Amino acid sequence: MEALKELLKKDTWQREEVQNLFGSGVMIGNMLEQINDYAYSKVEDIVVEEDGDTIYVTTEYKEQLI
Repeated sequence: MEALKELLKKDTWQREEVQNLFGSGVMIGNMLEQINDYAYSKVEDIVVEEDGDTIYVTTEYKEQLI
């Protein structure tokens, strides 16, 4: 949940930024999958997508998710 709150602060992140934010021990792909599973259970949509080193966040669901 804390990771989702942080990611919803802006709509585009670089993978390196996210890794620095959450630490080297965090597997970014797994974290994003868990976030999307949670989001889908709440709003029936995913909120994070990866495209290479860029991570896109759909911030329109912010109020419903946090």
